[in-house]
Order: sequence, then C-alpha cells, then structure tokens
Amino acid sequence: MRSIRTLLLAGAATAALVLAGIAPATAAVQQAPTVAVTAQTTMPPPVTIFRLPLAAKTYSLTSHFGPRCIPVRYGPTVHRGVDMGAAGGSPIAAIAGGIVIATVDGTSTREGYITIKHNFGGVEYRSVYMHVWSSTTHVKVGQLVRNGQRIGSVGSSGASSGNHLHLELWQSTASGLVAVDPAAFLKKRGVDLYGSAYRVTAQPTPATCTYYTVGGVNFRTGPSTNHSIIRMLPLGTAVVHVPGLITTGFIPVKVGSQSGWVSASLVSPTQPAAPATAPPPAPKPTYAATAALNLRTGPSTAYARILVIPKGANVGVILASSGDWRKVTYAGKTGWVHSAYLVKR
Repeated sequence: MRSIRTLLLAGAATAALVLAGIAPATAAVQQAPTVAVTAQTTMPPPVTIFRLPLAAKTYSLTSHFGPRCIPVRYGPTVHRGVDMGAAGGSPIAAIAGGIVIATVDGTSTREGYITIKHNFGGVEYRSVYMHVWSSTTHVKVGQLVRNGQRIGSVGSSGASSGNHLHLELWQSTASGLVAVDPAAFLKKRGVDLYGSAYRVTAQPTPATCTYYTVGGVNFRTGPSTNHSIIRMLPLGTAVVHVPGLITTGFIPVKVGSQSGWVSASLVSPTQPAAPATAPPPAPKPTYAATAALNLRTGPSTAYARILVIPKGANVGVILASSGDWRKVTYAGKTGWVHSAYLVKR
C-alpha cells in the first residue's frame, strides 16, 4: 500500500488536482520535478493498444482506487491509483505508447516513479508507475516508449509496506489533471487488472476508520494550525475518521462524541505500544541491634539519649546517614545510633 508521495507529476505544480468522482477529498498541489521542455510540450503519437503493467498472474491486487483507510503513517486516505503486489525487481511495462516526461529515483523516504505522457484519442493522459528504486535503468526523460516495453522494476521506495507497483492514471482537462481509476479505464479497453491478478486481496472501503495519535496531538476546531485548539490528545488516543475526507493535510475526526480536526501525519492505523513501566524498586534492607544500643537525638555521643534499644531488636530501615551514624526508628521514637552496632537482617 503506497503513501503520500513527496512529488506528484511533472508539470503539474499549478494544476488543480481533482479526483474524478470523489467529492470528499481535497488534494494539495505539490512541487513537480524539472523535465525537458520538449517532452512536456510534445504530444506523442495517438495509441489504441493497451497492455498490463505487470505480467498476468504474477501479482496480487491489494488496494483499490478511491477513498480508503490510511494504510500506514503518512499514507493517503484517498488512493489515486491501484496497488499491485509483486516480487521486487519484477519488470514494469508501459500500459501504452507515449513519451517519458519524468523520472525520480526512490529512497527509503521518497517514492521513486516514472511518468509517461500518452495521446488517447487526442486527449493527454499521464500514467505514473510508483515505488521504483531506480527510475532510469530502462528509460530516460524525452524517450518514446511503446506499449508493453519495459520501463522499470517493482520496488518498495518511500512509505511502503512491501514490494508493489502503484499505478496511477491522470487525464488532462481544462481545469487541470484529474485522477482516473486505471483499472476501470483499462478494462474498457480490453485490459483487466483484476482478472489478470493471481489473487485480489483489496477490501471494500469501510464507513469509518480508527487511527491512533502518535504523540501529543492538537485537536483543533478546523483544518489548519490557524484554528484554535480544543485540547491536546495524548499518545494512543483513538480517533474515528470517514475515509476520503481530508483538507490541507488535516482530517476531520471524532474522539468519543466530540468532533474536530487533527493533522493526518500525526495518526497511525497501528496502536502504539504502551510505555514501558519501570520495575518496582527493590525493598530496602532492615537492620537489628547487635548489642544494647543508645538511640540519641543527633549523630554523635554529644547528643542526648532518647532510650536504649535492646540487643537483637529490629530498628527497620536506615532513614539517613551522617558519618558512622544512622537514623532509625524504634518503639515509635526516631533518633540516631552508631553503625558499628547494626547488622543487616
């Protein structure tokens, strides 16, 4: 299951990112990588033939397009593609002919991806192949590719729970780039991502999702830090969220019957482990008198005697020390005795 990527699509920094048919979500415009001007402005030849991005029966389809529960911390509640779990290094093929317009290498904290621009009936589309480690082993920006041509390898870069291909498809419109369900799009053109999988583990989206705060989290009246804080939610507080709802990185949640907003980056679907508790302190040793012992008002023989403690009497724990003298309690009286006449019980 993929998560929020740090870079979206080449040339899309000013585009309005609107999910087709998914009203609840608000997507943020993000900085796009620099790409060759010729690749951006050139419309590739039109295509009518489409292919699977992974070989049939070598992958499992693990996540649908659309609203979903956040799968891992930093993951999106709106899934703008489909996930296809496969062995690391499995060949990734272009779903159609086009021109490569972006290549970004992946790291442990950044999703690597390859973006290809297509001409489908005179309309510009962009397919994005995500979580690759190296994006330029098979293609480079400005290169024309054909349908079915290998463009990269399955990886697990960025916030990812395992090796898989996250496939996105974006349509260029007058209002900007719109995310399209690649499975539905391809099925209408004879390519069945679901039917070609050896298994489908993707689950229907539930009505609500439960997450847990990953630390002290501000519970706010609205979706930004400009809104007032209702209260601080401690580590591990359960919050309930309707999948797909997000605004400027904040999600609306309920804590019990109270409604508010929290940062989506500060919750996780995994309940944090309870803090380790320190072991109870070892019991202090107790002492007994080895001879008849004077209990005095201070730590020297210059102090007055309170009483005489009998030989063998238990004086309990040491309350304080001063040189060779120890403060103890006996018969309800507290005073000082010489340590030479004490033995640990």
